[in-house]
Amino acid sequence: MAPFLEIITRTNRRPRMLELNKASLRAQTDPDWVQTFLHDEAGLGIGQSHLRLRSYAPRLVGEYVWLLDDDDLCIRPSLVAELKAIATKHDPDVIMLKMDHGPRGIQPDDGHWKRRPTIGHIGCSGYAVRRRVWRLHAAAWNERYQADGEFIQRIYDAGAAVYWHDVIASRVQRISLGRPE
Repeated sequence: MAPFLEIITRTNRRPRMLELNKASLRAQTDPDWVQTFLHDEAGLGIGQSHLRLRSYAPRLVGEYVWLLDDDDLCIRPSLVAELKAIATKHDPDVIMLKMDHGPRGIQPDDGHWKRRPTIGHIGCSGYAVRRRVWRLHAAAWNERYQADGEFIQRIYDAGAAVYWHDVIASRVQRISLGRPE
């Protein structure tokens, strides 16, 4: 049986942060998840990591997909259980979450919450997307730095059913901008 949540972790030569990332996920109270790693050992950068998300879409296995890069931590041990309960009760295409983006603050902030996702005000771990919806919109992943925002905007603009889960689900360890440790 497929896992409920597939957590995609893009990683680029950040072993210490990756270990902390994995430890934060092992704290989940519901084990119905799998972590998939998209490694960038060559240092090809954020644009190429976005393209890898596009090309990986046909191989997704989780009912929902959430990005948690190696420089981010999951800070809600009950997140998988919460997402499952939301999916069961509301059946959304997207579950919007908040992210503590360190010096950039909570994203989306109150001025952008429950509104169309805005580039610069949404983090890549600010949403969990149903697998079939992810696949349908995978072409939105492009080489631009803001592709994570463009991806969720495309889904939102297509009329996806969105559930707004008002919790901070993740926290950045360091804004790495694709750089290794």
